Amino acid sequence: MDLDKIYAPSDKIISRDIMGEIVIVPIESGIADFSDAMFSFNETGALAWKCIEQKKSISQICAAISEEYDSGMDQIERGVKKLVAELLEKELIVEWTS
Repeated sequence: MDLDKIYAPSDKIISRDIMGEIVIVPIESGIADFSDAMFSFNETGALAWKCIEQKKSISQICAAISEEYDSGMDQIERGVKKLVAELLEKELIVEWTS
């Protein structure tokens, strides 16, 4: 996975911060589609999601996480790549092009 790629939230979802927790709900024709599971994040995932909303690259997301958490960059990169792959698979994010 290219660390310079930028992803953005899909137009097929809505995301909200509800009492400090990011919740993502797939939508269909403007109506929440509860046949697909809602998606929420732990603290690290929430930080990554906020970076995705700001259209930051994978390397920028990793840097933001490394500033907040005491983990090695290799571990952070693996975790971010895994999260991005899962979000892509669930069609919650799309590759962003300016």
